[in-house]
Amino acid sequence: MSGPGLAGPAPAPVFVDQSGLRGRLLRGFGWPVSVVGAILAVAMGSSLIGVQADAPAMGVPPQPSTSPAP
Repeated sequence: MSGPGLAGPAPAPVFVDQSGLRGRLLRGFGWPVSVVGAILAVAMGSSLIGVQADAPAMGVPPQPSTSPAP
């Protein structure tokens, strides 16, 4: 049950970063982004902790009464 294309060895990868430069660049970019995200998450959490639970009631203005047309 093998097809004609499955008999050969697997092809070699097209691009492999032997120097590891791409991984270092991504890690170097990822750390500051994750630190900024963590700071924003802490700021959002602390702002939610300090929120006042009782919001003042909003008065709804009275609606003009519409009388049916004769």
